[in-house]
Amino acid sequence: MSKNKYTLCIDNGLSVGKAALIDLSGQVLAVESFKNEIINDGIFSELDMNLLYSKTMTAIRNVIQKSNINPADIISVGNSGHGGGLYLLDKSGNSFRNAITSMDSRAEGLIHKWDKEGIDGYSKTYAHMWNGQAIPLLYWLKQNEKNNYDKIYKILFCKDWIKFKLTGVYSTDYTDASNSGLINLNIKDYDAELYKLYGLDNILEKLPKLSKSEEIIGYITKDTAAETGLVEGTPVISGCIDVVACILGSGLYDESAYSLISGTWSINSAINMEANKSPDVMYSILFADANKYLIMDSSPTSAVNLEWFLSEILEKMGCLNLNRKQIYKKIDEEITKIGVNNNKSNLFYFPFIYKSKLSNKMEGAFYGFNASHNIYHLINAIYEGVIFAHLIHINNLKKGGLERSHAILSGGASNSSLWCQMFSDILNMKILTTENSEVGVLGLAICQSLGLGVYNDFKKAITKMVKIKTEYDPDSNKNLIYIQRYKEFERIKNLLDQ
Repeated sequence: MSKNKYTLCIDNGLSVGKAALIDLSGQVLAVESFKNEIINDGIFSELDMNLLYSKTMTAIRNVIQKSNINPADIISVGNSGHGGGLYLLDKSGNSFRNAITSMDSRAEGLIHKWDKEGIDGYSKTYAHMWNGQAIPLLYWLKQNEKNNYDKIYKILFCKDWIKFKLTGVYSTDYTDASNSGLINLNIKDYDAELYKLYGLDNILEKLPKLSKSEEIIGYITKDTAAETGLVEGTPVISGCIDVVACILGSGLYDESAYSLISGTWSINSAINMEANKSPDVMYSILFADANKYLIMDSSPTSAVNLEWFLSEILEKMGCLNLNRKQIYKKIDEEITKIGVNNNKSNLFYFPFIYKSKLSNKMEGAFYGFNASHNIYHLINAIYEGVIFAHLIHINNLKKGGLERSHAILSGGASNSSLWCQMFSDILNMKILTTENSEVGVLGLAICQSLGLGVYNDFKKAITKMVKIKTEYDPDSNKNLIYIQRYKEFERIKNLLDQ
């Protein structure tokens, strides 16, 4: 297949969406991004489904125009989306309420109630239930929005909503369905008895068909072609959740390394040949290669904290006139001057601006700052606090028997060489980053290459399409200092989180 053929890769992340054109060697031709408008109201976190669809279609049109290619050279389409949450449709295929995102915590009380009552599906899902999963959210709707609950015809997730609009086909994949707690991992399929356990007797018929991540599930419709500029009949693959897409795009397909994703969520994972049954590990899901499992421990405590600080504080005060690349460079320069060896203060940042399993009641906070500190001391504390949260998750994975020699870092923190080095020093392991920073969309291109038959397994596709950029080795002396600071971080957190 000639090199002037492209895959269209759509990544509907929680904070940012994008459409990219990538060739079959992994080279990115063009990217068009947009910000999502999340509706946060206390414990509720929602998103306008139709607005998301409109922004996604605009991004597709724009990336095709920007690239100046013939749409006939786009040989397939694939998409990923944030995991968790609910995207619900009625019999006419229309949305009838906002989507609920994975950041929503309205169902937290239900989960505590089920725990007290001993209602537990862990032996089937191998997942500790969390707020943004389908079962607790559906039951909350049944109890609190019965009219809306009764309208449900199909239960989809983020990427599946966009796929439905592209093709008219209801579908999901194994990564999304298992991430949402709907798959019995013992049989790798839906399980009506699991849903009945939680008082959801009639949802099996509302779930979409399961497909492999690389499987072609439909084709671009005539209406979609007219709206986007794509060619009618272009194949569309099932895709996967954004976490798995990022892992593939960062070059991981086996048990050799951890994957660290620093986005809205701190997602720390390892591929394994078996589901993990340790109580210390948050959950197991099926990987894109459904013969393997992805073992994850996560919380919404990562690079989103820096983005919040920049956008909600500095930008709104009119203090930023640089792009993000320039900002990272400036921060790296100034924090290097501080240095961990010279940082004698007890300034800490606790990255709990969203509800997190890492804290009971404690919310985000700076602790211990004084008149000697400047803005870069605060950002340095954010960098540290984010990595300390990742360290908690890595330690949980290790308790579950998942030891890895190194880690591949992607997401916001990978844009800063200093932050990457701090990850290496604090975690005391080699950290790798890739040449292509758009790892999520690259992971989708990898899935599409399998679906098109260009490669016959993930190892071959990744070997051809992913290149490592930089390796960061840990400094043992700095690690000793950071570990002492981490112990103090934990002591303060435990003291305040009561």
